[in-house]
Amino acid sequence: MSLYDVKKVQVASVLKVLPVVFAILGALIGLVTFFFFPTDLAAGLGFGAKLLSWVIFVVLYTVIMAIGALVVAWLYNFVASKLNSSVVISLEPKDK
Repeated sequence: MSLYDVKKVQVASVLKVLPVVFAILGALIGLVTFFFFPTDLAAGLGFGAKLLSWVIFVVLYTVIMAIGALVVAWLYNFVASKLNSSVVISLEPKDK
């Protein structure tokens, strides 16, 4: 078993991957919210309005969550450097 210290999170790598993940999650949450089990407000909308609301929700969800993830990555880097600390990850080789 090998131990590794995570001293810094690369903010650029967070920006590359997490928006895609959040867009997928936002699309699924939006489908449930607007189409499968609509809220009281969404229930009265026509299909076009629901579709537009869904698209706007996915975009806003992705942007807000990506900004939040970037803030968390930056905050981790800041706190870890000030406390001179890091997270320790234990890795084991994969069995073939």
